[in-house]
Amino acid sequence: MSIHSRVQSIPTTPLGKIDFPRLSMGIHPFDGVSYQDVQRDVENLALFGEVSPVADVIEHAVQNFGFTVTQVDHMIPELNRLHLQAIWETERRLKTEIGLLAYILIPIKLNGEIVSYSQRAHSTLFGYDLAAVGEDAYLEQVSRDEILRYTVGGTLDNLVTPKTVEPYSRAEAENFEIDYGTLEQYLGFFAGCKILVSDPGAEIDLLAAVGRFDLIKEYVSFLRSRFDTVISSVHHGGITIPLLEENGIDLDGYIVPINEPGMYMFPIQERVVDAVRQTDKPVIAIKPMAGGRYLGTQAFEYVFNDVGVEACMFGMGTIEQVTETATAARSVLGLRS
Repeated sequence: MSIHSRVQSIPTTPLGKIDFPRLSMGIHPFDGVSYQDVQRDVENLALFGEVSPVADVIEHAVQNFGFTVTQVDHMIPELNRLHLQAIWETERRLKTEIGLLAYILIPIKLNGEIVSYSQRAHSTLFGYDLAAVGEDAYLEQVSRDEILRYTVGGTLDNLVTPKTVEPYSRAEAENFEIDYGTLEQYLGFFAGCKILVSDPGAEIDLLAAVGRFDLIKEYVSFLRSRFDTVISSVHHGGITIPLLEENGIDLDGYIVPINEPGMYMFPIQERVVDAVRQTDKPVIAIKPMAGGRYLGTQAFEYVFNDVGVEACMFGMGTIEQVTETATAARSVLGLRS
């Protein structure tokens, strides 16, 4: 049983050396991100702009639904630190400990400049997907992806492609390096935190796309010197997961966008589902509700029953949204709320 004796504990699944809950808390929308539109982002920032309302939501999720782990991030420092403070406040209120899954950006450098989120990186990944499945299949997938539309500013006209921005060549990629000085700064953001799981950022996709598995191995080895459990976010899972496994990358599991509408599942939904089913490593699904567009038990039935993932992480939102979503998720696992 969990903190509240009437709440059934969330079951766990093996993840590296730990037992990881099959349901965990994501970081959105506490950092403003709605995956809907700019207006909803503004509303989120107003709603979650102080520690207390965020702590209220986390407390509700922990006390009434049995959550024990949450994702944390460092990429939006002011809001991410507020989130950490809210977690600590919840721990103080409930006299309990919340496990932290830390997303850690990989600072990839070329010619002295960090390129992890550059337009050329996006162009390279677009070309990587296009080459894997063909133009018709890929563009059909992209055209119906509302989360992608949101992330590029509301219109797919803003997509960065090899036709609009030059991708990185293999020769340039040979000069990629990881900036460990900057990485130490990122890790410093989590000073004082007890990290349960470390998550190399989805820049793993870029390194895989250009064949720099040596850098991936080096980076994962570095993280293993600091953390017991190392997994990786993978946004292009249909290609990247098989490549990571073919090249012997020592990860304990993957975090992958998975939802029935197929949003943010690159290069195409079918390839992602196949890769997830073929791997023998645990997979944590994210974006199960397609950014708030696919709600209720159907979202969790898809990821757990149809695709067969081991765990699922999703955003919390308001107390009312937590109640609705957590109840649906728990019911699919056969838990009462």
